[in-house]
Order: sequence, then structure tokens, then C-alpha cells
Amino acid sequence: MTKYFRNNIIVLILAILISLLLQAAHILLPFMFGPIIATIIATKVLHLEIKWPSWLSELGLILLGVQIGSTFTKNVIYDIKDDWFSIVLVTILLLILSLIIALLFKRIAQVNTETAILSVVPGALSQMLVMAEEDKNANIMVVSLTQTSRIIFVVVLVPFISYFFKAPSSSHSSSTEAHHNLTQALSLPNILTLIILIILVYFVMGKINFPTKQMLAPIVVLIVWNLITGLTFTLDNYIIAGAQIIYMIRIGSQISRLLDQMKGRIAVAIAVQNVLLILLALVMVYVISLFTNNTINDLFLGAAPGGMNQIVLVAIETGADVPMISSYHIFRIFFILFLIAPLLNYYLRYRATKKHK
Repeated sequence: MTKYFRNNIIVLILAILISLLLQAAHILLPFMFGPIIATIIATKVLHLEIKWPSWLSELGLILLGVQIGSTFTKNVIYDIKDDWFSIVLVTILLLILSLIIALLFKRIAQVNTETAILSVVPGALSQMLVMAEEDKNANIMVVSLTQTSRIIFVVVLVPFISYFFKAPSSSHSSSTEAHHNLTQALSLPNILTLIILIILVYFVMGKINFPTKQMLAPIVVLIVWNLITGLTFTLDNYIIAGAQIIYMIRIGSQISRLLDQMKGRIAVAIAVQNVLLILLALVMVYVISLFTNNTINDLFLGAAPGGMNQIVLVAIETGADVPMISSYHIFRIFFILFLIAPLLNYYLRYRATKKHK
């Protein structure tokens, strides 16, 4: 038994035990916070070196993607198309907010404009890092630390705010339509067909370097599946809990490493930037909620400046409208990928040529 294998087994057992304790104590998001606490204890208290297998965390994300995709039934998709204006408005306003906050981040962190912009834009970590690598004026270390450390603020602040604003009774169409568990709703050939289709779409997305393929591949497959077959289902609770644990152990190890790097002026700038972005997003959606039928919690989770992976976990646990919230984040990914990233790239290149004149 290798050292890393032993350490991984220890952190997994610790994560399961702490998650179950948090669940028994009725603590919010037990299977999200349990693995994070377990990993920090393992690395900081027990001084274990953790190298969590990437395939395990990716499997967790794929299972969560299946759960998200299973909620996109015909009726839900029909309802979502009426929200297109809110989805576009929230995305654009959030990006404008992030660019304004970039000016403050630039002053506090004492970095240049290129670094500040690439550090603040939410929802496209890999794209911002690629652009930082290509731009000689950008400080890739600051961009990388700022973008990745946002996860700390997202997993702490977003669930707290979401629980504060969650509706007393959440009965969305997704939860009422797909009430049968996977094994109840589908036969073994159906399940094998889904697995093969997800692997194929995942492989294609990987070939074209598509972002967040671990979640988007099963979502795409399940949307098509629901529309064609009408065989809707939801994953069993123990599968969702297991998926959260094996994914959040990786997040816990990332947070553990980031805590060591969060020092000085950059740490203050990162904290101010992320807290401001999250709180201003809350104010923004509160105003928007006055003119729409959507709840503050649904709009907030749709606008929250974090990765789709963590936000959807919060949505599942708080009984929020998972398909609608996923739609906001999927749209933001495409919006940044195909419009904002090329525009930013053009702007940064323009600044670079101006400096060399």
C-alpha cells in the first residue's frame, strides 16, 4: 500500500464520518462541508500529503451532471425559455459589476489593468488562465491565485446567503416530475445506454477542449434523453452524497493549499474583490426579483460568481430551481467563451500594441 493510497483512504473515511456527523447535527450542506473539513484536518492537523485521484473527482462531477440533466424535463425547458431575458440581463450585469470591481482590485493589489481584469471575470477559470499565459503584461500567478481562491468565498458565503433567502417550501416542477430513483425508473440496458452516450459526448468535448465537460456532457445527454424518451428520473440520495464527497475532497485539498498562499496585499485584495462581487450580486438580483416571478434565492444562485459545480450543489441542497440556475451558469459559460473572451483578448492585444508604440 503506497503512502498516497493510505492517505486517500484515511481522508475518505474522515470525510464520510464528518459528513454524517454534520448531517445528524442538521448542519447545512453536510456532504459539501464534511469533505472540506476532513481534508483540512488531514493536511493541517495530521500533516498527511493528499493526492486525490483526478478521475474520482471527475466521476463525482459527472454524477452531479447527471442529476442536473435529469431535472431538464420537457415542462421545465418550456418554463425556462420564458426566463431568457433575466438570464441575459443577470449575466451582462454581473460582468459589468466584475469589471468595475477590477478597478478597485487593481488599486488594492497594485497590479496592472490586464492582471486585474483577468483576475476578476467570473465563471471561466481555464479561459482566463490561458489568456493570462498568452498576455505578457498579465501576472499569471496573481490571476491563477485570485481565480482559484474564489472557491473559498463561494463555498463559505454563497451557501450561508442561500439558506438565509431560501423559500420555506420549494416545490419546483423538476422535483415533482422526476420523483422515481434511477434504479426504479430505468432498466439496466437504459442505464448502460446513458453511460455509453455520456462517455462519447465527454470524449468529444475533451477533444475540442470544451470547458466544464464533466458536467456539461451528462447534462447535454440527459436533456436529449428526457426529450426523446420521456423516461425521467432522479439519482438516489446516497449516490448524490457520494458524488459530493469524492468531488469536494479535491476542493478541500485546493483550499488547504490556497490558505498557505493567501498573504499580504494580494490576500486583502482577493477578499475584498470576492466579498464585494458576491454581495453586489445579491443586491442586483434583489432589484431584479422585484420585476420577475423568480425567488431571490434562485436568482442569487444563478448570478453567484462561482463555478457551476459548487453553486449547483448549493441549489440541490437548498431545494432551489436546479434547471433554471444551471441555465444561468451554462449561458454564462457560453457567453464568456464565445463573446467576452474574444473581446477581452482583442482589448488586451490592443493595449499591448499601444504600449510598444
